[in-house]
Amino acid sequence: MPRSHIRLLKSHEDFLACERIQKAVWGAPAASTELLNVTQKYGGVVLGAAVEGRIVGFLYAFLARRHRRLVHWSHMMAVEARYRDLGLGFRMKLAHRRLALKQGLSCICWTYDPLQSRNAFLNIGRLGARANEYAPDCYGPFPSRIEKGLPSDRFVVDWRISSAAVVRRLREGAPPPANLAMPRINTTRFDRRGFLEDRSMALTLSHPQLLVEIPANTDVMRAKAWELARRWRAETRRIFQHYFAAGYQVEDFIPPGRTTDGRCFYVLRRLRGPQPRGRV
Repeated sequence: MPRSHIRLLKSHEDFLACERIQKAVWGAPAASTELLNVTQKYGGVVLGAAVEGRIVGFLYAFLARRHRRLVHWSHMMAVEARYRDLGLGFRMKLAHRRLALKQGLSCICWTYDPLQSRNAFLNIGRLGARANEYAPDCYGPFPSRIEKGLPSDRFVVDWRISSAAVVRRLREGAPPPANLAMPRINTTRFDRRGFLEDRSMALTLSHPQLLVEIPANTDVMRAKAWELARRWRAETRRIFQHYFAAGYQVEDFIPPGRTTDGRCFYVLRRLRGPQPRGRV
């Protein structure tokens, strides 16, 4: 395994590497060297993942307010494709957590595409973050090799970095797969091309815990079955907006594996009753 380490980025060359990674992953840089440099100096965090001395991943976060609390908003994290199986994203998140705790912060927030199973397992399953806010077309139309022209819908996640639940999750790791016999909001099947599609959605359930299945191969679907990918975006938007308003939150994520026949699921847990109309 190649030697790797996580460090704070400081030099102009470090920040240029972040621009290079943004272009490779998303198609264009959105956070310039100047912005990264200023953020690092005045309350934010820019971390890099180095392999054999070369920066191959980065994390960019700035100070923000959410629900009247001062938080770190982790706006970007990316790793070059060939280095994505080394655990570098997880290690950057842990390094960020340590730095944020030293600054006196108790929460880190960010967004991610709820249809990206890899990100879901990292954010929800491994880190213990939670989501109960759905932002449709969060960033508007933008040129992204990953988005493929779909609306940029996102989960907004809270990572309560000092909470007992997060400490336990980081100490013990992701738990064994949850009970797949829980009620399912959506029923699915594979089409003739081998892509997962929804057959039905149930928006009247009120059980304490519910499952939502998503495709495990979203990137392939977007490249080869774009219309189906667009349907998944619309259908999961409807599901999550409905159940979040009904008092549920994303509590866990079951990744594809042997016990799930390669399928993956969000676990939703009910925390409260439905939100009153007009409440933000």
